[in-house]
Amino acid sequence: MQLQSSTSSSRRRETVPVVLPQTDRGLSGVRSKYDAPGFRVLIVDRDSMSSDLLATALAQNRDCRASAVSSTDLLRILETDRADLVVIGAELNQKAGNGFDLAQTVSRAHPSVLIVVLLNQSSHQSVVNAYRCGARGVFSRQQPVAEFLDCVEHVRKGFIWAGRLETTFLLDAIKCIPSPDIAMAGESTPLTERELDVVRCAATGKTNKVIAADLGLSEHTVKNYLFRAFEKLGVSNRVELLFYLTLRGHRFGPAEADEPEDGQMAG
Repeated sequence: MQLQSSTSSSRRRETVPVVLPQTDRGLSGVRSKYDAPGFRVLIVDRDSMSSDLLATALAQNRDCRASAVSSTDLLRILETDRADLVVIGAELNQKAGNGFDLAQTVSRAHPSVLIVVLLNQSSHQSVVNAYRCGARGVFSRQQPVAEFLDCVEHVRKGFIWAGRLETTFLLDAIKCIPSPDIAMAGESTPLTERELDVVRCAATGKTNKVIAADLGLSEHTVKNYLFRAFEKLGVSNRVELLFYLTLRGHRFGPAEADEPEDGQMAG
């Protein structure tokens, strides 16, 4: 997994990450083209107008299909149709925070689907809640649409996305996680040798499927190893795992992760 720091014009914020010619809005009255190829994004926001506007912006500026769907239909669609990424507003149907519940449900039921959470206003609690619910990108509505498009694009490529303020909140939260004094190798670690192997792979951004193939394990076994490691280390997901290891000085060399592109920093 990688973190990206990008700078743009004076109107755009510095970000840390850690669609697209045709709009596909089958549930909002616009013609649906589910058989078209490409990266697919589903958008569930606080109202249909906001969802439609974001879907249109993505469809006109990136190479993927964007669909506005309702919160009540999202899980059903994910069960029957492929989606690569979902954008979920933190406040749905005028209920504060219920978007977090939906994001967590999606994360558990469809772990391969990437999640971006939209916040009305960033706060320490809302940012932490978003990542705990499985988000790989957290975006504030106070920022321009152009940065939202960048957020989706970077999450699509496997980065973690957070703005300057959101990054500060996240790092503060990670620093406060109760943590035993562990090393990534040696007798002092609470992890077994196999758990260490899986954690090292997960920290470089590999999926459970890839880890399973590399280590000669089943995906179910990899998932169980990760859950046990998370419990021992006091973290709840891969995002916290990455920051946990980074804050303790662990770095990944070329043999463990791909060389970063210009402007990127391997985490």
